[in-house]
Amino acid sequence: MSGFDRVAEEFAAVVEADGAGAAFAVFRDGEQVLDLQAGHRDPEATQPMTTDTLMPVFSGTKGIVATGIALLVDRGALDPDAPVVRSWPEFGAAGKQDVTVRQLLSHSAGLPYPQRRVTREEAADDRTMAALLAGQAPLWPAGSTTAYHAFTFGWLAGELVRRVDGRAVGEFLRAEVAEPLGADFWLGLPEAEWPRTGRRWRAPDYQVANRLDTPEALAHRDRVYGNPPLLVGEDAPWNTPEWWTTGTPGGGAMASARGIAAIYSALVCGELVSAATLERVSREESRGVDPGTGRPLVFGLGYELQDELETYGPVAEGFGHSGAGGSLFGCWPGERVAFAFSPCLMRTEGFDDRAHRLLTALHADL
Repeated sequence: MSGFDRVAEEFAAVVEADGAGAAFAVFRDGEQVLDLQAGHRDPEATQPMTTDTLMPVFSGTKGIVATGIALLVDRGALDPDAPVVRSWPEFGAAGKQDVTVRQLLSHSAGLPYPQRRVTREEAADDRTMAALLAGQAPLWPAGSTTAYHAFTFGWLAGELVRRVDGRAVGEFLRAEVAEPLGADFWLGLPEAEWPRTGRRWRAPDYQVANRLDTPEALAHRDRVYGNPPLLVGEDAPWNTPEWWTTGTPGGGAMASARGIAAIYSALVCGELVSAATLERVSREESRGVDPGTGRPLVFGLGYELQDELETYGPVAEGFGHSGAGGSLFGCWPGERVAFAFSPCLMRTEGFDDRAHRLLTALHADL
């Protein structure tokens, strides 16, 4: 597209280097200005990536769950400063009666993994997982430590939505966010949509990154990502109908790049919440270094905020949410820009500059 030569050049280089498909979508002032896709969406290289391809977005899911939370805050149905027990009384067990909504949503509630072993089958039941976490004691005092709640965030935030609104989080997001915007985002994918799905597969050297490389950090990382065992092992459950239909709210959504970018565009253009609410949900609530991976963390109310790695490009106020393997979804609110990068090839965080290169080129072109 004219005026985006730097982005087009970087995107072509990414796809060539990966030898796999990818999509990059950008909106500005509510209009889509970039819709790039190339390569193949399956390891066998038989299906092309298209603008309508639905990809597993992993933790990109959390950013759209956070957008649902923003709607509830905007409507006055949820107070970030209130204790969680106001909406979810059972959560107060094991000394958690004073944990606030904002602590729960900013990865500082001390519940980064279930303390007993959980199977994939158990993890498919959101309410069972929420009840398990509600009965669990925090690993440390709430608010004292920021630690990435890779899967548990989804069960905690999803149950909060259900307690406040009455609907399951996937149903709420379809009705209140995706359908009104015509956005291709699904937390629980109907069978009729399966033919549009793409696959994500690991690069030969892919792993969950660990900058700390200490026994304690490795043990914490393995508990977070291995219990339940959804992102570890040799198989790829995210490429199966079971994953697509379950729609685990911490990382199980299926979406097109255009669909997620459209949601962030509506967010920054005032179509979903007021300016005051946008400022509130993207205000820093917690900051730290993840005890399992060593990655710097900065969170608002469920959103990842800009960090020292410039995850969200060369714009200080950028925010959104990244996903395992290199996908990135978010916005630059002051510039009314939203973006989504969804690659098929999963690369190791810390050794993957694809999204950063695209955002740097985008900023230059804009």
